[in-house]
Amino acid sequence: MLIYAALLSIPEEVIEAGEIDGITGWAAFWRIKLPLILPSIGIISILTFVGNFNAFDLIYASQGALAGPNFSTDILGTFLYRTFFGFQLQIGDPYMGSAIATAMFAIILTGVCLYLFFIQTRMRRYQF
Repeated sequence: MLIYAALLSIPEEVIEAGEIDGITGWAAFWRIKLPLILPSIGIISILTFVGNFNAFDLIYASQGALAGPNFSTDILGTFLYRTFFGFQLQIGDPYMGSAIATAMFAIILTGVCLYLFFIQTRMRRYQF
């Protein structure tokens, strides 16, 4: 939906100018539309990447802290919860839980920084 909204926000004058210059079809998409919607794609990608790490509530509500049979639906969020607070008769370990939370933060930070670095270098190429 957001990509469609970004495509609709492209001014018609820009597309018409490209058509006058002889760009049609896929060339118009790759050379005009895609560079103009790259910021929207970047924001959508970052929000999706970070949102995937926040799926704890869905798994906890449906499977509990054990995350299904033999931890088959386990993600870092449920592993963090189970490690930090403990489960069943096991006592939680706050130090190991803190280490898992730090690793999650490092993964998210690295992913977002790498993505922003590559998008910013690409966007500088398209600036006038």
